[in-house]
Amino acid sequence: MANIAILSLMAHPLDGKYLVTSTTDYKGPLEKKSDGETEIRDGRTQRYDRANCLWTSVFRVLNEAEVEMISTADPAKADLDFLLTRPDGSPTRESVTYRTVLKLARKDDRIQMSGQISYGGDLTFVTMRKIGPLAS
Repeated sequence: MANIAILSLMAHPLDGKYLVTSTTDYKGPLEKKSDGETEIRDGRTQRYDRANCLWTSVFRVLNEAEVEMISTADPAKADLDFLLTRPDGSPTRESVTYRTVLKLARKDDRIQMSGQISYGGDLTFVTMRKIGPLAS
């Protein structure tokens, strides 16, 4: 029982504040506004991007060099002119879930996760760089 209490007090190895940047080969009419800052807390993050689209992500460390990321974008409260794309490239206001394995690089407290998300016919390169500790 004591071991369970100790584990619940330990921070997730990725906890911190991150800068999220991306580039994509998407050539459609919809502006992508997903870059910004987020906090990973207990292996999870939730943030609104510049279009007020809600991003909820879960991170699972697979090994010393890889992290699984599952992100759901929910545009229900997003700006009226904002849409996501379905796998066939058509626009949608429905939630979309993205899954990928990111490369993990770390040295001391510096962490960077990077990789690509292939969804439909689009390829997005994403980088998450730790820029600080969690806010209290």
